[in-house]
Amino acid sequence: MLFNSWHFIVFLFVVLSVTAWLPRYGTAWKLFMVAASCYFYGQWSYLYLLLIFVTATVDFTLAQRLLKSAQPGRFLAISIVANLGVLAYFKYTNFLIQSANGAAAVAGFSWQLTPMDVVLPVGISFYTFQNMSYTIDVYRGQLTPRRSVLDYALFTTFFPQLLAGPIVRASEFFEQLDSPNRILRQDLQYALVLICLGYVKKVVFADNLATSVDATFSSPQSATAWDALLAVYAFAFQIYFDFSGYTDIAIGLAMLFGFRFPKNFDYPYLASSFQDFWRRWHMTLSRWLRDYLYIALGGNRHGTARTLASLMTTMLLGGLWHGASWNFILWGGLHGVYLSLERLVLFRFKWWRSPEASFALLRALIVFHFICFAWIFFRAADFSTSLLIITKIAGVVNILPDWHQHSAMLSCLGALGLAHWLTAKLKLKDRLASANAVTFGIFVAICVFSLVWFVPSKSVPFIYFQF
Repeated sequence: MLFNSWHFIVFLFVVLSVTAWLPRYGTAWKLFMVAASCYFYGQWSYLYLLLIFVTATVDFTLAQRLLKSAQPGRFLAISIVANLGVLAYFKYTNFLIQSANGAAAVAGFSWQLTPMDVVLPVGISFYTFQNMSYTIDVYRGQLTPRRSVLDYALFTTFFPQLLAGPIVRASEFFEQLDSPNRILRQDLQYALVLICLGYVKKVVFADNLATSVDATFSSPQSATAWDALLAVYAFAFQIYFDFSGYTDIAIGLAMLFGFRFPKNFDYPYLASSFQDFWRRWHMTLSRWLRDYLYIALGGNRHGTARTLASLMTTMLLGGLWHGASWNFILWGGLHGVYLSLERLVLFRFKWWRSPEASFALLRALIVFHFICFAWIFFRAADFSTSLLIITKIAGVVNILPDWHQHSAMLSCLGALGLAHWLTAKLKLKDRLASANAVTFGIFVAICVFSLVWFVPSKSVPFIYFQF
């Protein structure tokens, strides 16, 4: 079930109507929310819903046993192996088979392994990381094991963030479940602001940009140099609006049920350094990788060489988390190189650390273009397509744009960049959350009009559903 479908709108109306009559966070409320979340996920596959409950049961049980054991590390290891094993089987089996086949062909062997008929469960990367963080936090003594299996089932299946995050930690979820905050009118208005903006980002911006992006990346041979260049910029905005739109909707929906989820995006294309970018982009994944992988590998506590090794390993595995492809590994590796060079070289220059607006703007432009270069590998189907796109773009220096053909896209990208800056500068979400009824009504009307007037002919699934 997609957020941008009438099926979901009806589903949400029913769930809100029923929960309004139930004591909030009582047993009946929890049971109904778990059932509703199961129905939500089951519209994709009830079979793989069973997988969620199996892995959740394993982690719930192991966390209970962990603190009672003289060797708690053994139970943690079982949890990590179980979670990563399931993730590896569904997500990386065919990738490993294809890589082995490619290596065999290069080595001159004639044998080839047959790929397995494996369907990637939607949201598996997200709920796997959530489950792992729960057992790791219990092992570290940062969280008390949950006694109620119903509470843990709700944490695991809660539908607003089940499919594509944000990655919510158990401590954040259970603290609010145990001590519910009063839902104020301003909270409801802020939730509606996020939901409306999320739908506009997804339907109006991301889905319309997808038309141009898909056309170029699916047939790069017939694209001109400017087609390729603009498609890369367009994808940078498409993936931002698509994913941040989803998480805006998810966070807004959670607020309707009384939960405050952590922010997942903070205007990342305004970042003035590569480190700053990862503090603004997919923030809940960034902190997960930092707290459970980078720091576990040693972080910055054991000298420069160890720090850079930890950084590169974290980013390579972060790239692999996104998808079973060498392109994703290369994408993560590029970001590891960016961060490493910044730490080794760029931070030595005063202008790279200067708070002056002119230097910050220059750094933001540099960072944005390097980020866009990495997006080529993220979006392209394979390495050869990536190289073809890069080769096409290299020809831009010798060709003027066709203003008749490209003026619309150039204007669109310029407007989106300006809007990205203005909404951050004006703190638009906060202003709308506290706006009076008339202003808020005008905002909702504009959003509804935009969704009706600019809706594309083809609905595009959220990009991060594939991860």
